[in-house]
Amino acid sequence: MIHLIYVSSATHEMSEEDLLFLLKQARDRNKRQDVTGMLLYAGGNFFQVLEGEDKDVEEIYEAILRDERNTGNIVIVKEDINERTFPFWSMGFKHLTRQNKKLINGYSEFLDRKMEPEEFANKSNVIINLLYQFKKGNV
Repeated sequence: MIHLIYVSSATHEMSEEDLLFLLKQARDRNKRQDVTGMLLYAGGNFFQVLEGEDKDVEEIYEAILRDERNTGNIVIVKEDINERTFPFWSMGFKHLTRQNKKLINGYSEFLDRKMEPEEFANKSNVIINLLYQFKKGNV
């Protein structure tokens, strides 16, 4: 079993309706393939964790790479895991607005804007911390 943490940028600003549609698609597919994880959307950027069997996670990530709603995908972490961090979440989700981001422990202003892909590489520890703050219910 693996988890894959990646970031990407939306090709256009996503409305609440767009995000709910994307979330429904992700949850349906993840349930079919027994993949769990979570998705954050902030400042035009996606931050996602996928966890499950290698083949299933890779297949879903390949589909994400082909999805025209996002670009500039960068894998932050891809590694073997012994157990799932999000075992009961087909896809946890949070749309971070400028207001609720300021309530996050370890808040960083980099979440307020769409970033170029190379900027993500220098922020991997901030991104991973943010994702796990969400799991703890701090976001």
